[in-house]
Amino acid sequence: IGIWGRGLAHYESIGEENVVALCDVRESRFPDALKKFPNAKTYTDWRQALEPSWDVVAMFDVLEHVPDLSFLSRLKTDYLALAVPYCRWRELGDEWFSTWRMRLPDEHLHHFDPDSLVRLLAHHGFEKLTLNTFEDGIRLRPGETGPNILSGMFRKVAA
Repeated sequence: IGIWGRGLAHYESIGEENVVALCDVRESRFPDALKKFPNAKTYTDWRQALEPSWDVVAMFDVLEHVPDLSFLSRLKTDYLALAVPYCRWRELGDEWFSTWRMRLPDEHLHHFDPDSLVRLLAHHGFEKLTLNTFEDGIRLRPGETGPNILSGMFRKVAA
């Protein structure tokens, strides 16, 4: 879900995988993705993309944009891979938050730290397998200090 921006950056790392579906709200973004994954079904509505069952759903820099996160409980996947901006407000306070480049009012609707992300996903039936900041190695801008990006893999637990 989300094949441009950060999704595009992950194409090489998943190039050998059997990518069966791609989803982005802008249809104009599919041609480049379909060059890499020509057999993938495409969706422009993420809700339709999440109706079938999947082995893995990947959402890199997507979750913070979705108004209603209750869809996570209905997500039919064995595994959820995701990356979100790392909100460090609890440790760095209001002044840091007021100037944080990833704050983006009206675009980033949710902000996560490790604890809040794990709790949110546990509430919706997922257990943490890994949670790290490895993407900081490729995503930090000059002069920026991390951690700045949370990346994780979660498994759906049996109900």
